[in-house]
Amino acid sequence: MGRPPGYQWQPLGLDTDPVPGDPQAVSAEAAHLASVARTIAGQVTAMRKIASDNTEKGQHADKIRSEALSLAGSLQAVAARYQKVSSALSGWVPELEQAQALSLRALNEAEVPYAKLHRSVMLPSDPNLTAIQKQEIADYHSSIRNAEDQLDAAKALLTRATTLRDTHAAYYAAKINQASNDSLTDHESLWGEIVGHIDHWVGDVAWAIKDVSTVLEVAATIAGVLAFVIAQFIPGLDVVVDALVLGAFVATAFAAEGREVLALTGNGAWRDFAFDAVALASFGVGRWAGTVAAKMVPVVEGAARGAYTSELVTDIANETPRAAMLEKWAAQVGSDSVRMANQVARFAPSLANGATLSGFAKVMASLGAFGGEESNYARIISLANRFTTPISDLSLYADRAQHLLTITGVSAGAGSVTGISGTALGGVELDWFNDPILKADIPPLYHWYNNHLWAPAGG
Repeated sequence: MGRPPGYQWQPLGLDTDPVPGDPQAVSAEAAHLASVARTIAGQVTAMRKIASDNTEKGQHADKIRSEALSLAGSLQAVAARYQKVSSALSGWVPELEQAQALSLRALNEAEVPYAKLHRSVMLPSDPNLTAIQKQEIADYHSSIRNAEDQLDAAKALLTRATTLRDTHAAYYAAKINQASNDSLTDHESLWGEIVGHIDHWVGDVAWAIKDVSTVLEVAATIAGVLAFVIAQFIPGLDVVVDALVLGAFVATAFAAEGREVLALTGNGAWRDFAFDAVALASFGVGRWAGTVAAKMVPVVEGAARGAYTSELVTDIANETPRAAMLEKWAAQVGSDSVRMANQVARFAPSLANGATLSGFAKVMASLGAFGGEESNYARIISLANRFTTPISDLSLYADRAQHLLTITGVSAGAGSVTGISGTALGGVELDWFNDPILKADIPPLYHWYNNHLWAPAGG
């Protein structure tokens, strides 16, 4: 049975299959490799029979027996490779099937709450709400919260499926790689010669790559510090802050690429690449959180409209002063108070216009959020706090925004500390054709770094 096409995964927020693969094809390939291993094993038996046959005499016969015995050993290693890879693929099949089954279960569990959350519902809007109608409104909001919890649970189940797939895929991939770690020697290829020439060329210009990477890392560190200081103490310069953060990211990305090239060719250490990689990862986490917040804004605005409508309709039922004002406005335009409540509720999102962050949230946004992202966070929190009342409860959205802000700030802080630590620990050195022209470091830190955080070069 085929997997659901990409568009059917929309309830989980996806447009492609999160756990693709064909277990039957993998199983068929495992069987084919096992068959090849058996065929080679038959040839090994034939070679060993030739090697043990002493009927023929003479030096030529000894040579044939010697070569047959040597070939039998090589073929035995080849057969072992095929058998090990076949076993690894066979072990991978049930794990892939389990991950795919979990993903289908997650999709099934997400479809009903997703449909409920995207269904248009007209709540009771009579001027005089009965107790039953009020209960219907409360039940509706409760069902919406339950649907959101069910959808979150389905997404968590999908995460289990993808984690299971990734974990076991890495395990069996390592098994397949280990199968090649035997007595056989692979022949030198054209690609190997090309790689050798590249390594030699990189070695000639390694000093320049190191210099450029160092300058970019120092520039990124300075830009990150400036961005934080400006965002924290000089309001109104969001564009400048965003430009500095983006510039730091681009500089770090190019520096990381240079460090990776040096490590891969044996001219640098992976520890230097790791510092840049952590900084880049932290930037990516912040942008992920910002994207999630941007998608939350229209959802929160829609919930705010519904909550405001419920408030106004409840006021009308209780004949509050605000209800009297609605009736007065309605009379002026020839309408009724309930319709006027619906019209007024459309402007609920405008209540968050000009909203800003403060306190811990402001610090977290200053560390890792762009100007537009900070505005989205402020808008979500402002609307959620405004419409968290006995009639409606949007506090869940405020909590989610706070969590995303914390993730953004902590990841950015970790990235900044990593960048500054890398520069402080490793020092700054610039060369000219491998001759140092500038070298600055803090001796105790530099020696500790090289003695305790040493990481070998690649190659």
